[in-house]
Amino acid sequence: MVHPGAKCWICGNTGLTGEHKTKRSDLHEVFGAVTQANPLYYHDNKRKNRPIGSLDAKLLKSPSRICANCNNARTQPHDRAWEHLSEALRTRNMVSGMAVRADRIFSYNTAREMLNVHLYFVKLFGCHIMEGNIPIDITTFGASIMREKAHPNVYLKFGVSPTPITGMSDVWTTPTDCTFATWFYKVGNLAVNVMFAIDGEKRNGLIGAWHPKLGTNKLAISDFK
Repeated sequence: MVHPGAKCWICGNTGLTGEHKTKRSDLHEVFGAVTQANPLYYHDNKRKNRPIGSLDAKLLKSPSRICANCNNARTQPHDRAWEHLSEALRTRNMVSGMAVRADRIFSYNTAREMLNVHLYFVKLFGCHIMEGNIPIDITTFGASIMREKAHPNVYLKFGVSPTPITGMSDVWTTPTDCTFATWFYKVGNLAVNVMFAIDGEKRNGLIGAWHPKLGTNKLAISDFK
């Protein structure tokens, strides 16, 4: 339940809505039409095998809310860019070690569309921070979305998962100071490792990760065994 005085963590407005933890289009591509007669089953660390009879079920949405304008008009280009990239990557025969050129997927305005992909995961990361009360400055995430600028500390690493699971993992953070945080977004065998790393932080997980500031449209495909 959302507190009556709660405000959107992106812009500060009221009139809040729920953001899907896993993009609705990704869920539909994997599970097809979900109904009471043809449910999917939801697992988390609290309970397993909870039947879900609709892709709009409350359980599939983050309890950390954003306003209708941010959830729709403001971040719609980000959602659409990820939807396009997700489909393109899933229909390729990806193997670890290969590189996928984003300009072959976004033939027009590649850098802008990849920034939109980055901002889609900034939004999901912000919802994760709010939901888990993670001690990472949320204002930098909201500002990145509002200004249409890349978050300087959020990296994406694309790869192949050996287990066809669809959903989001919990966030793991460094125990004392949250200088590094990592979680996974999975759609079947496609996996995205989303990472927060402060300037100067060096982790093996960052090797092969992508960020708009790197100035490349080549996405290294990792093996997430």
